[in-house]
Formats: sequence, C-alpha cells, structure tokens
Amino acid sequence: MIRIPDNILKFSDNVDLHKAWGDYFNHYRAIQFGKKVDYDNSISFEEKTEKLHRAIETEIAKLAGVNNSTFSEAVWKTNPMYRWATFAVISSMVDMVIPDVIVDDFAQFAEVRNGGFGDSFVFDIAPSDLFIITKGANGKRRTFAQRQFNSQVAIVPEARLITVEEDLSRILAGKRNLAEYAMKCALAMEAEISIDIYTAINDTFATLPAKFKEAAFDTNAFIRLAQRVQAANNGARCVVFGTKIALSKVLPSNDYLKIQLGDIYNRAGYLATYMGVDLFEIPQRIDYTSSDYSFALAEDKLYFISTGTQKLVKVCFEGETLNISDTQYANANLTQSTTLIKKWGVGIATNAKYGIMQVTV
Repeated sequence: MIRIPDNILKFSDNVDLHKAWGDYFNHYRAIQFGKKVDYDNSISFEEKTEKLHRAIETEIAKLAGVNNSTFSEAVWKTNPMYRWATFAVISSMVDMVIPDVIVDDFAQFAEVRNGGFGDSFVFDIAPSDLFIITKGANGKRRTFAQRQFNSQVAIVPEARLITVEEDLSRILAGKRNLAEYAMKCALAMEAEISIDIYTAINDTFATLPAKFKEAAFDTNAFIRLAQRVQAANNGARCVVFGTKIALSKVLPSNDYLKIQLGDIYNRAGYLATYMGVDLFEIPQRIDYTSSDYSFALAEDKLYFISTGTQKLVKVCFEGETLNISDTQYANANLTQSTTLIKKWGVGIATNAKYGIMQVTV
C-alpha cells in the first residue's frame, strides 16, 4: 500500500490520485475492520469520498483529452474516450491496492507474485528435511548415500469477472460516486481472494500426512501437533489460526482452569494463548453466491503454521485488470453494464510443514 509521507495529505484538483486513493482505502479499512494502518485523520471519510470522486473525474477528463468547458456534463460523459478513461483509471486503482492488501492481511502465510499476461507461475520447492546421521566405526569409509530432489508446483491464474449495471440517467447526472464504486470492486476482489487462500489450505486436510492432522481436539493432541509442526520446520515457532468459533473450542478440560480463564475468554471469545501456543483469529467471510448469507470459511478447522518458514500459499496475479463496457445507448432500457476482469490463481507451494486439527462445532 502506498503510504502518505510525513506531510499531511491535501486534497485538490492536482492531488496525486494514487496517494489519495491509498489513503482513502486505508481509512475505510481502519474504520470498518479495525485495521492498524496509516491514514490521514485530519479530514472525515465522507469528505474524502466526495473529494476523491472529484479527483478521479479530473484524472479521467485529463486522460480522455476531454474539454468539458464547451458542453454540459451530461454531453461529454457520453464521449467514448471518457468511458474508456473512466475504467482505465478505476482498473489502475484496483490493481494498486489488491496485492498490497493481500500482503497486509495474509503476510503470515501467503506470498504475492505479479506477472504479465501469458506469464507462467512455476515454483521450485526445495526439500526442507535434514540429512540422517549414522553412527560409524573405525574402518568404515561411508554410509548409505542420500539425495534430495526439488519438486515443482505450477499455479495457473483464472479469470474472475464482476459485472455491474447502472441506469444511464444516473451516470449522466453524476449520481454514481466513482470512489465508492472503485472501493466496492476492490473489496469484492479482496474478499474472494481471502476465501481462495483459506480454501486452498483447508482442502489439503485429506491429503496431509497422518501425523500432521488430528480428527478431534484435546489438549494432548493440540500440544503434540504444535510441537510436530515446529520440530518439522527446524524449530520455527508454530502458531494456530482459525475462525472465532473454531478458536473458541480450544479450552482446557479442567473446570477449575476454565473458571480461571473465563475473563480472558469472554473478552475476546477465545484464548490468546493456549499451552504456550499463540492463537490468531481468521475473520469470517460471507459466501455471497448463497442466498442465505452462509459463511464461506470452515468453522471446524484449526491451522497449525510456522510463520517464519516459506509461505504456504502463493497468490499469483496475471496482467492488469481489464474492463468491457456497453456503449451508452446499447441497451433498449438505457442501462449501462460494465465487466471488470482480473486474473489470479491461488495454490499451496511450499516446503514448510503445517498441520490441521478438526474441532467439533
């Protein structure tokens, strides 16, 4: 994310749009999601929304080469170059924040790669296992030979599409705020990518080695899995991730200990540390493809990850965001549709060892 330098951000017609957009996006994440990010708090979010909208329109007009002093706003907004410039600017703004948001939110277990159209994303995975030591004796020249081989993982990005529709009259009247539109597009992509990241990890439960998964929670199994993951990663500290419901199941079996931990548990909804292992909440997501606001992330899994090792998940972006728009009079009902297309792929590509524990919910 582009951060504002030491000087206070000033909004005007010649504002650096990218810095203003980065600040605006950070401001929204701070007030909506409680993210600890930098933003200029000398101006309200509502004022930023309107001023950023005007800054975007200024940038669009400049890019389109439109002289808007001759005709009314409703006339020059039908210019094909203006329509092209609008989505060129918005696509650029989405491309700016998405990779940085992924880095900020998933830095502990996800890595972002950016490439051009047609680029391949192939990862060489070096083995992390140590060599076996054999006891020797005088007169013995060698023991059994050991060889290690790299493996490869390929991640192929797939196109994701967002199609939105708006009445032409609202567009001509300037009723669609471009700052809010760009924000919603970016947030929709960020939410989808976060679901992809956790799904990629969760889907490996069936194929994990037997000693790196547990079918049920109990204290001994919890400690054993945390120790195994840490030891298998050459001592890199293991922490546990899960949704709030999953983490809430991590409790001692002793009733006396439960009473002692009650205040901590009630304040957060889960214990921050259990048996020396730190616990971190994964914010739940809504599956908007369902009609009943179902949750998108599994609530019955705990993920044991050594965060100091090679990142588990790779998020690969191919090319920039594209857009396909109707012409202003293409539809008989005078609506205008726009489709944003972004290509990304998410997959497990790591030599780190991790574990998954199933809990009863």
